[in-house]
Amino acid sequence: MKMCTTSSIVRQIRLNSILEPDVLMDFEFSKIYRQKAQLQPEERLMFAVLTDAIECFQKYLDAKSRKQLALSNSAEAWILSNNHSPFSFENICETLNINPVYLRLGVLRWRDDRQAKLAVEKRPRVRAISGRIKTQEIRV
Repeated sequence: MKMCTTSSIVRQIRLNSILEPDVLMDFEFSKIYRQKAQLQPEERLMFAVLTDAIECFQKYLDAKSRKQLALSNSAEAWILSNNHSPFSFENICETLNINPVYLRLGVLRWRDDRQAKLAVEKRPRVRAISGRIKTQEIRV
């Protein structure tokens, strides 16, 4: 009887996690794979490729330099690609036992949240100064 209760709780937790917004943070991502006893050399390389792509995507998403934007765009294109070459996003995720669709959705949700936050921060506000109206950007 206790087994049924535990499995129903696990199912409920999984259902709740699907319905709640999820942002995959680097710390949590790395923590999961530090717990695995030993990664094979190929798996370590794949994990490094995946980690680097996600970090480049996040770090340079709102960059000003063309080179940094190119890194972010390249990482995003790789994450969104559906090819199955040995070092494709899908293949790396499957090798590391990560659901590629779930990870992709989490990364895209993070991007959308980040862009929405930046849009709010850069929204111009209007204030009156000595009878004149002055517009300025909000900097946080």
